[in-house]
Amino acid sequence: MTTLAEAHPAWDRRRLVYGDWTWLVRDGLDVLRLAFIAGTIVFAVQGRSTAVALTAASAVLLIARVIDLPRWFDFGLIVAMSLIAWGTALSLYGSWFYYDKIVHGLSPVGYVPVLYIALVRLGVVPDPGNAIRERRVARISGIFIVTLAIGMAVGAGYESVEWFEDKFLGGHFVGGLWDTETDLLCDEGGSLVGAAFLTVWALRGWTSRRLTVVSVPGPTATPVETAAERLRPGRSQWQRRLAGLPLAVLGAVALAAGALLLALPTPTVRSVGIIVGIALVASAAVEIVGLARHHDRVKRADRLIAVVALAGAGTVVLAWPTISQLALLYAVGASAVVLGVAEVAALSTRPFSSRERWLGALSSIVAFVFGIAMLGRPGGSLAAVINLLGFYLVVIGALRLLQAVDTWYRQRRAH
Repeated sequence: MTTLAEAHPAWDRRRLVYGDWTWLVRDGLDVLRLAFIAGTIVFAVQGRSTAVALTAASAVLLIARVIDLPRWFDFGLIVAMSLIAWGTALSLYGSWFYYDKIVHGLSPVGYVPVLYIALVRLGVVPDPGNAIRERRVARISGIFIVTLAIGMAVGAGYESVEWFEDKFLGGHFVGGLWDTETDLLCDEGGSLVGAAFLTVWALRGWTSRRLTVVSVPGPTATPVETAAERLRPGRSQWQRRLAGLPLAVLGAVALAAGALLLALPTPTVRSVGIIVGIALVASAAVEIVGLARHHDRVKRADRLIAVVALAGAGTVVLAWPTISQLALLYAVGASAVVLGVAEVAALSTRPFSSRERWLGALSSIVAFVFGIAMLGRPGGSLAAVINLLGFYLVVIGALRLLQAVDTWYRQRRAH
């Protein structure tokens, strides 16, 4: 019997474990990430209130992919978010008394080093991957102290939030002084382990970024084009000036549709569907223009996903004259979730600048969160649905325009 590795020599054991498999699903950690998101969607469609915690955790895991974490850091964060969010979703905190202590003790081990790496990406703190090369004991000590302080601050802040909810919002989270003190002690212990782990990582001189085992072809263009593509010498000045135009058009279409929805006094479901459908189809047309510019089928996969999601949802909404509020929300919500996840995957496979990466990540997370909200609000009033769709289009449109302005600004500086 021929094994997978024998049939495809490139698929050896190391690649099967560490990846990269494809640009969308790189390894087993991305499978866990997508499974987490799938569970979030299921809870949202079922209308469970606990989907809020799962949505927040899913957004954190998507951001983690954008900041390009080493695999152990990524795995630790997935475990931490699973303990926190799924503990809430499955009501484990109330059914098992000591579960709360386990979460406070173990989750900081996973998320505290990641918070430090996020600050590294923002340029706030030194990179642990460079500390040993600089041979400075003070730098290593600073990494440990800052990481420990971050974990303790997060734990204390969480206890403050619980007190505030109990005091002013009628919650029942604080179980007394003993409960708060033991939670803080568990947070401190977990933060200490997480800080020690990051310090050892820095002492070993290991990189703070994910290492690629097998390079796979990835998409060449997300809605945010790379600086190298925009400014390469072979392109004319006119082409460089138009590089941000697709983003500007996407932003203007979404902003106009959102403003129209919010301005109409008493729109019907059909009129809302027409406005949203036209916006989706127009956005798909803009993506098709970008798709036509790339001839490599593999390298334009992300734009193809965007076209299918936008055009599919827009066609359903426009071609269904008696579309229900439920179908409208499901169509738009599903397309927003697909776009958010696909754009995050594409952002993490290309050499974007820090500002491009963060702006793209912000727009992706906004699309994902609003998409989950749409999937979870089928029973809401028509006014609430209109407000949700309108705000989503306005926010995503504003972000696209901001990305276009950033593109033009970078071109002007480079020129």
